[in-house]
Amino acid sequence: MSGITELAKMLKQRDNSDGYSPVIGTIIELPNIKIRLGDKVILTSAHIKSCVDLFQTNEDGQYINIGKEVVLLPYADSQKFIVIGVLI
Repeated sequence: MSGITELAKMLKQRDNSDGYSPVIGTIIELPNIKIRLGDKVILTSAHIKSCVDLFQTNEDGQYINIGKEVVLLPYADSQKFIVIGVLI
């Protein structure tokens, strides 16, 4: 195989990569964390690390982030996610 063919194959593999781009999910349950991705995927605390406090409460003790969207960054071949922010 020539060097040009090898380079072309490498570029094609790179372009077809899903990479690690952010995704949006919705918090559906707290304190047992459940975040919905799309229609079928539910992430739990086993799949999530967070940079923000998802467990914030109001003066009545109710979780203020339930129903809000979160920005997630996939890692570990998209098997785990880091919550990098809550959308207002």
